[in-house]
Amino acid sequence: FSEDGILFRKQQLPLAPVPYVPAGQIRADILKIYHDTPANGAHFGRDKTTRKIQERYYWPTMIADIRNNLNSCLPCAQNNYRRQKLPGKLKPIPPPEGIWKLLSMDFHGPITPTSKKRK
Repeated sequence: FSEDGILFRKQQLPLAPVPYVPAGQIRADILKIYHDTPANGAHFGRDKTTRKIQERYYWPTMIADIRNNLNSCLPCAQNNYRRQKLPGKLKPIPPPEGIWKLLSMDFHGPITPTSKKRK
């Protein structure tokens, strides 16, 4: 529906109608405001950012735009624990019971020959 020249979208209760945001720079500005600024709790995850924006605005590709924006956010990529590979667990090795009771090797390869056919 339209009110005072602004197009709104009705949402299910208890949310109030929210304005439709046309394609263009204003969508990018909204994403920046709600994800990048400290006043809005900078760099919240996908769910919180989506909820905050959906409470105030609407556009058809909103979910995909938010996902793409967050996936391209460098601070989130560097600091988001879920995106980093978990470190392997160290396993203790019991001490050997005597000389030559334990032998270990590190493997490396394949080793490619140099231009002079050396390995």
